[in-house]
Amino acid sequence: MTDVTLLSSGLYLAQGAAVTLGLSLATILVAAGLGLPLALVGLYAWAPLRVVAAAYGLAVRGVPLLVLLVGSYFSLPYLGVDLPLSVVVVLVGGLYFAAYAAEVFRAALAAMPKQQWDAGRALGMRRLQLFTIVILPQARRLSTAPFVNVALVVVKNTSLVSAIGGWELVAAGREIGERSMDILPAYLAVAAFYFVICFTLSRIGHQIEQRTHHG
Repeated sequence: MTDVTLLSSGLYLAQGAAVTLGLSLATILVAAGLGLPLALVGLYAWAPLRVVAAAYGLAVRGVPLLVLLVGSYFSLPYLGVDLPLSVVVVLVGGLYFAAYAAEVFRAALAAMPKQQWDAGRALGMRRLQLFTIVILPQARRLSTAPFVNVALVVVKNTSLVSAIGGWELVAAGREIGERSMDILPAYLAVAAFYFVICFTLSRIGHQIEQRTHHG
């Protein structure tokens, strides 16, 4: 490859990486936003609702994400729901990884010693006040590292978007490899972009964990 070709390929991969990062962050936000309520339902709600939350988690974790993406994207138009591909990816991915996020949050909340609740009640704190002021901040510290791991899995699973005709980092790498006939260098470059994204996210998560720990 010439220098110009390398530069244009790098810029093209950077565009794909930006799409991957955007889809990942949106999916992570949806997963976190749904995962915490699921964890709360699974721990503190009325028994039948706890069963429903547990069943949802088991059902989702027992099905490959690719099956859900393909099934949702190609089935929704027949149900009269026509959504952009990116919206389907974020919603399906968010609902899928919410089950994993819920387990992270549930484990962190369940790890809180009973004495924390007892001490708060002894101080006259109401249940909601006790939960938001005492329990939740400590659970957040415990859940940071495992949730970052979930986020990294989300990033890597955006590669499935190309299976339903979407365009992101892997699709960009495949196009470059097919045009240049240099398949291995193209995919090595894709792997390098993924490494940079995942390493950056892991470092950010580590910094957040350190700050919450010392805070």
